[in-house]
Amino acid sequence: MADTTSTNRSDHRGHPEPAPRVEQAEQVEQIRGAAHVDIAVPVRWTDLDAYGHVNNAAMVRLLEEARIGAFWPAPEEQIALGASAPAAALPGGGVGSTISTVIASQRIEYVRSMGHRRDGAVVRLWISRLGGASLSVDYLVLTRDDPDGAAPYARARTVVVMIDAEAGTPMRLDAATRAQLERFQGEGLTFRD
Repeated sequence: MADTTSTNRSDHRGHPEPAPRVEQAEQVEQIRGAAHVDIAVPVRWTDLDAYGHVNNAAMVRLLEEARIGAFWPAPEEQIALGASAPAAALPGGGVGSTISTVIASQRIEYVRSMGHRRDGAVVRLWISRLGGASLSVDYLVLTRDDPDGAAPYARARTVVVMIDAEAGTPMRLDAATRAQLERFQGEGLTFRD
């Protein structure tokens, strides 16, 4: 039987304690024969629309936050202060970098409505395709009570293109980056048409 005491805590005045803060922790596991990364992302009250569920534009933000957490390293001075280093880091990124990324396309299928969750969402992501200068990132938007991903709230795919920041042209993935990213490559999602 699961321990439910942690969900009903109250302070000394009998007021409910706030839910634990959602950390941007990542966890690398196996999915479809390859590793995936789970990124915890907070669901903000302002993410909800008039119908009480996470708005479609807010879902794009959840995916973006997870993608940044999984692929874009923080500056070294922030890592020294406790920021996590992503397991699937892409080269460069950020202001002043010689390498930029652009989003070439994004597709989201909403499977079921997600309301406000104080425990946040878990965005599971992996690479479904590695091209010469691009990669496709697939996602499942889950919650902590569904670690197996049996009932996702959304399925999505983003195509990311590596760009030479100065020339503005696509930049091929080098061998070291490709080898790093191949560890996170898995079978792509199938979408409804």
